[in-house]
Amino acid sequence: MPLIDALLKESSIEREQLQAVAVAAGPGSFTGIRIGVSTARALAQGLAIPAVGVSTLQALAEAVPSPGALICPLLDARRNELYSALYRREPAPPRSLELLIPPAAVELGPFTERLKRYGEPIIFVGEGLAAHGPALASALGELAVLPPAPQRVCRAAGVALCGRRLLEKSPGASFHELLPQYLRRPEAERRLAERKGNAPCP
Repeated sequence: MPLIDALLKESSIEREQLQAVAVAAGPGSFTGIRIGVSTARALAQGLAIPAVGVSTLQALAEAVPSPGALICPLLDARRNELYSALYRREPAPPRSLELLIPPAAVELGPFTERLKRYGEPIIFVGEGLAAHGPALASALGELAVLPPAPQRVCRAAGVALCGRRLLEKSPGASFHELLPQYLRRPEAERRLAERKGNAPCP
């Protein structure tokens, strides 16, 4: 909240001037998602304005403007998994993102085999490249396009752009509908289920 307050002051914007709230609702760090979504819901409720949750993966993909490009955002999901999806930037205006592979927690090996089937260069973005970039380059060769480190992070501009598009479709989106997008259960819940003898959920 202090950071949000500082941003509003630097921008000379009063809270009451805000017309909507967009938040990266996941996937990602479970704690980070909970804090972000809870803050967005509280702002929207307190100011009586709409609120929408944006896929972190889509917000990452929005950073790549290349028409016709395949774009694969990656986030480290731990336990030898990645949060990922695959998009194509449409070649003609308005050059929206077409979802080819829905967001999911995936294992790197099977996922790279699936990506190979497209047979064309894929631009990778996201913090997952720090740990898995070399393996991707080895598995995909010239098909893997890896950006420099500063371009791998999720920027607020991507979240805002996705949020604006969602609000154009649902201008009255309520904070009641804003929920985290975990893609899998938190580690604490998985361990509790295993202790109780239940099969762990993906």
